[in-house]
Amino acid sequence: MQQGNTICCNKYLANAHVYSLRSWRLAIFIVMFFIHYIATAQEKSRQYERGFQISLFPGISTNGINSGSYSNKYSINIFAGLSSANRVFEIATICNVNLKGQSGFQFAGLANIIGANAFVNLTLAESRSLLKNGLEIDSKGIVISGMVNYINHNSSGILGSGAFNFVGNDFKGVQFAGLGNTVKGFSSGISLAGLYNSSENGMSGIQIGGLFNNTNGTLSGIQIGAINKASAIKGKKTNPRTELRGFQIGIVNFCKEMDGLQIGLINFGGNSLGKQIGLINFFNKKGTKERTTNGTPIGLLNIGSKGSALRIYMNELFPINLEYSTGNCLNCTYVIPTQMPYEARNKIFNQNALLLSYDFFNETWAFGYGFQKNLFNKASMLPKPANEKRLVSYGITFMHLNRSLALDKTFNMLLISHINYGIRVSGVHLFVGATLNYFVQEQSVHDVYKVGALKIDTGKIFEFSSSFWPGYRFGVHF
Repeated sequence: MQQGNTICCNKYLANAHVYSLRSWRLAIFIVMFFIHYIATAQEKSRQYERGFQISLFPGISTNGINSGSYSNKYSINIFAGLSSANRVFEIATICNVNLKGQSGFQFAGLANIIGANAFVNLTLAESRSLLKNGLEIDSKGIVISGMVNYINHNSSGILGSGAFNFVGNDFKGVQFAGLGNTVKGFSSGISLAGLYNSSENGMSGIQIGGLFNNTNGTLSGIQIGAINKASAIKGKKTNPRTELRGFQIGIVNFCKEMDGLQIGLINFGGNSLGKQIGLINFFNKKGTKERTTNGTPIGLLNIGSKGSALRIYMNELFPINLEYSTGNCLNCTYVIPTQMPYEARNKIFNQNALLLSYDFFNETWAFGYGFQKNLFNKASMLPKPANEKRLVSYGITFMHLNRSLALDKTFNMLLISHINYGIRVSGVHLFVGATLNYFVQEQSVHDVYKVGALKIDTGKIFEFSSSFWPGYRFGVHF
């Protein structure tokens, strides 16, 4: 008997829940029907001013059936309200609808709609005439809703919603949404969303989205999200030069023309004049034809690399070192065959080096990453043998050392700063170099690695031992 009562109770609760959802849907449908019906019934040209109005539904209010012809200072809508405009304060449990604009503070439990049926009862010619004369249906102030804010043209101030904000033209201010912000024009200010931010014609300010940030125009500011996309980021190398700056921070960053900063796992820089910091960087191999410096990629893999190089050399720690570097030419001139710079005395390459070293006598090996600059001398803009006769490179490298062929799990880090000088012989550069080495390791493995140079003990750093030595290298650069 008790089990039967429980089943009946559960069925009753389930049916009540279904009826409740149907009731809310029916209520929303009735409200939207009232809004549409009453809006289409408004007088064509006459507009009225009112200080205060209260309504139950559109058409059931102190302004009567023609509530859409009234501009109010204060509005209290028990369920939903319709007005030509509202100037100071408006609140509704379901939605507020303004035909011609809004300013001040507006709150709705479900939606705020500013610009609905703005051309009601007007002919097509009359509507086009108003638009041609600069009619704009704008929002100025604070607009908050539980689900949706819709502004037909421009908005300035604060927009907040539980789900979406939509602005049909330009936005200036702060907007936040549980899911997404959409601006069809230019956006200036701060945009925060749980899912996405989109500003069609450009963005100046900050976009922070949980998944995606987008602008099809120029970004001047910061995008922070899993995926960031901008058409262009201008900067000091852009022609004409500008004080605008742009940054992208995310997992994947996209930009067609980038003169700013990208930080992410994967960066697509297009015609890159700025800096990329990531695991993999993509950029156009052929740089600009203008007299400007190109971008600097910093990453393990650089796709579009200009001036990649292979080096084989010996130093005081390992008899065999293999180093492969990728990067970009900083000042190559792409309009002439030599690609030599117009003003600078050297062609400059920013390079990312991956390094593998091996000592077959002591069965130790190492791997590392470094960043360096390679400078090739310019003798002439014409193709002459004296061009790139000399090579100077300098940079810094981080390495992890291993005591056997397996990966060593003990902590150790070797920091190497170097400078190399090379001369071209038969199409390759033979070089010699000097290094300064600083090594930090666990004390339990002290003196395991054999260093063929004067080693100086520099004491402890926290729980680790440290040492320093000057070193050397000589080899070939391909």
